[in-house]
Amino acid sequence: MAKQLIRPPSGLVAALDVGSAKMACVIARIGGDRKPRLLGFGHQAAAGVRKGVIVDMDAATAAISAVVQEAETMADERIDSVFVAMAGGGALSSLAHAETTIGGRAIAEADVQRALQSARSQAQVLGRRVLHVLPLGFSVGDARGIDDPRGLFGEKLGVSLHIVSADEGPARSVEAAAARAHLEVDGLVAAGYAAGLGVLSRDEAELGATVIDIGGGATSVAIFRGGKPIFVDSIPVGGQTVTQDIALVLKTPVAEAERLKAIEGSCIAAAADERRFIAAPPIGDDETGGQQPATRADLVRVIHVRMEEIFEMLQQRIKDAGLERASGGSLVLTGGGASLHGVSDLAGRVMGKRARIGKPTGMLGLDERLSDPGFAAAIGLLRYAAKDAAAADIAHLAAVSGANGVFGRLAGWFKEHF
Repeated sequence: MAKQLIRPPSGLVAALDVGSAKMACVIARIGGDRKPRLLGFGHQAAAGVRKGVIVDMDAATAAISAVVQEAETMADERIDSVFVAMAGGGALSSLAHAETTIGGRAIAEADVQRALQSARSQAQVLGRRVLHVLPLGFSVGDARGIDDPRGLFGEKLGVSLHIVSADEGPARSVEAAAARAHLEVDGLVAAGYAAGLGVLSRDEAELGATVIDIGGGATSVAIFRGGKPIFVDSIPVGGQTVTQDIALVLKTPVAEAERLKAIEGSCIAAAADERRFIAAPPIGDDETGGQQPATRADLVRVIHVRMEEIFEMLQQRIKDAGLERASGGSLVLTGGGASLHGVSDLAGRVMGKRARIGKPTGMLGLDERLSDPGFAAAIGLLRYAAKDAAAADIAHLAAVSGANGVFGRLAGWFKEHF
């Protein structure tokens, strides 16, 4: 099981993004101002991962070791633990609510802890790993939406929690692969949550924004409002699914389909596409068979249909959760799939929002090569660790007691972070 650390004010912190298309490790040092400064990074094509889940332990371990070693060499440092972004495993949100009797006296820190513990106990589900437990707000009597109830008077204290969980098996596989690479896991973080921390502005996180992290094997969504995530979900469909569609429809090898997607691909059709022919070599070694006649319009139709389906699926998940209004007017697309031409136009139209491409910013020493949507989750993990969100996150309540209180830590972190 992942260890839950409250990190010192300064020191090394490492982030590991275990994706289906790419693996990346980023190392930073946290200074006295609690801002991470980038020291080194490594990345390579993924191995042993499908739809965000490890399916080949040896291959995944070797890939993790390789990117960590590359990052260590650049940073001239050695790491023994990492925060890991988890895209697969069916990460999803649930809500829990609990009340505790106060009896008319002033609410103390112990009362807050008791209410949180009671609500936290509802998070245990057989076969699921709790990744995050985040307070959404407190109530005192009939007064709701209270950020910090300490010192208030009332008969009852209530708390609502946002719980993010994932399948236990994939979570343990990630930890096992890290252990085989001689790394401990400081914490598993839902990929959509991490990506949001990497690309959202303060105003977006406060006023309401939806983040979609389009990975190779899975696509994650997170809704931020009031400076914190209020919804997380994921689907096992991503950029590699689009590539497979292209290969099937155009009857071309997967590698060629990926090349066509990157060079000629778009989510939006253009008038000239029907007259523009593309080279789609046939499957197999038979060069005499000739190429299947294909136009750019054929390619764009395949991409458009699948990407539209992805956004419709995510929109339905948000609708089913009753969060269409709470999801805000801003839509931020990130992850490797966000580099696809026209993706923001299509997503904005399907989801009825202003859409933009989110790139990591605001990191001291950020290398230009990391200012790419594909590194959003990795950079977000560093921000998660640097501001001690792991301590504010009460997935493991025992780790966060103290004079300032768990909710004080959480509110303070989001205020400082965004």
